[in-house]
Amino acid sequence: MSHPVGYPLRDRIGVHLIEAGVETAFTLVDMAKEQSSSSLSSRVLESAEEVFGDIERRLERLSRAQQSPFQHLVHELRREIDRAHLRASGTDPARHPL
Repeated sequence: MSHPVGYPLRDRIGVHLIEAGVETAFTLVDMAKEQSSSSLSSRVLESAEEVFGDIERRLERLSRAQQSPFQHLVHELRREIDRAHLRASGTDPARHPL
């Protein structure tokens, strides 16, 4: 994401941390899907939930305009985490529209 000239360093760092958090959380969801053990999958998803919480807290510090580019991506991440939770619990996510 590019930043306008004069964009405060603190905000740029916050945006980069959000971007890294989103990437990390999606990776954790992928890792959870690959686990054969539901308990291990659940532990990996707990980590994804923690990262998701951190993303939400960081987004709250930004203005609405700064949050806007992340809305769709964060919504998609939430959906994928929820689907992975269903999968880990032995429930077919296709039967539960999210």
